[in-house]
Amino acid sequence: MIKRLSDHSVFTLFLLVLFALCLRLPALWIIPKSGIVFKPGLLVSFVDWINQWSIFSVMISTLMVMGQALFVNSICRTHGLVQPVGYLPAYFFILVQSLFPENLLLTEYHLGNLLVFIGLACFFQLKDGYNTITLFYGSLCFGAAILIVPDHLMILLFLIACVLVYKNIVISDILAIVFGLVMPYYLMKSLAFIFRWDLKAMHSVETTPIDMTLFGSGISLIFIKYTVFALFSLFVIFGLLRQIGGYFQNNVNVRRSKLVVILFFAYSIFLMLIHWKEIRNFHLLAAFPAAIFLASFFSGERIPWWKELINYILLGSLVYSLYSTAFKL
Repeated sequence: MIKRLSDHSVFTLFLLVLFALCLRLPALWIIPKSGIVFKPGLLVSFVDWINQWSIFSVMISTLMVMGQALFVNSICRTHGLVQPVGYLPAYFFILVQSLFPENLLLTEYHLGNLLVFIGLACFFQLKDGYNTITLFYGSLCFGAAILIVPDHLMILLFLIACVLVYKNIVISDILAIVFGLVMPYYLMKSLAFIFRWDLKAMHSVETTPIDMTLFGSGISLIFIKYTVFALFSLFVIFGLLRQIGGYFQNNVNVRRSKLVVILFFAYSIFLMLIHWKEIRNFHLLAAFPAAIFLASFFSGERIPWWKELINYILLGSLVYSLYSTAFKL
């Protein structure tokens, strides 16, 4: 299976789409419950409205995940993040996005993360020639994502770190980032004032404090209660180590792109851990770098049998965790 997915052909793409449908559409027969969102964003009412019709919600989320998976795969191919690429990043992206039954329905995080991934694609373009306009457009996407997932406000630290990957940061870079982040917020506030919209979700655009008394116990609970998540995390770490190990074998541009992925992974893990009670939602953000690291671990000119075995174990455990309740009925 890994060997087939390492091939970049139309037939492999067809198999990938078929696999995604077979993995996620059985949710139509079990109808999972919607996840709990502690800090709803601007589109919470729209998402709740869609989730009233579970069939449409599952189908829309499936299409979004497949589209994002192919988008991530295209980024990996364009910027040389995985060799050989094939459709391995897209395959593992679909797996990580399907770790929990709640994620089979449409969530705010699917919509917000799409904007984050588009912003990341803009940042990857900086390696071809630094441009403040591109930086602004990327920051604008992140700013719009903050309106949908308010906790993304902390992404400012990641953006500044990314700029430092490409050049010494100057005041124009700071202004481009800040204006890009805040412009969607003030635009919506202005429209809400003019048209008298009731946007209570706008008050959620603020950082979430870390409760250190629960932080440590929360991390341990994640790996005790979420066995499949922990299993995937183990091989994500192995893939990260492989990326780091071969870091200096690439040219400067590829190294910069990989460093951006590693920085984004650190940001997504930090955000996920401080919101460990909502890990079933926040892990979707980490699917972007996790898919790249998993593809890096499993890729190679020759695929040994034990990697195929591990892949089937991961896939089997995922399917069981998603649909085990249905099997018991």
